[in-house]
Amino acid sequence: MSVQIKGLREVISNLSKKERDIIRAAKAGNLAGGKVIKEELKSNVPRSGYSGANPQARLADNVVMSGNRTDGGSGESYVAVGFNKAANFRAHIPEFGSISQSPQGYMTKTVHATERKVAQEMEKAIRGAIS
Repeated sequence: MSVQIKGLREVISNLSKKERDIIRAAKAGNLAGGKVIKEELKSNVPRSGYSGANPQARLADNVVMSGNRTDGGSGESYVAVGFNKAANFRAHIPEFGSISQSPQGYMTKTVHATERKVAQEMEKAIRGAIS
């Protein structure tokens, strides 16, 4: 990446182009990292022995990832990975446990297991978008 500076207008123009490239690269990195977490979360969600008539009852089938979002306070962009509305209300039970079920910690396990891989995938996506 190189920028030649000839005048103030060109400097401002080049910086604006680079800013757009950086924002685009950051969004690509967010999506790449989110995909890693989504797939790992799907594999870590506990499976119950319940085989009811509703296939949407399985948490693993309800793991979703948002598009890029921007935090209003800090201005940072991010991607949310979790469960859709149909399963969100019950996803915390196997994670934190209940009176009749001990906690399984599958979300925590997912975060710890994917830290390094998420950073690698985000770096790869950012390098690809900037190059």
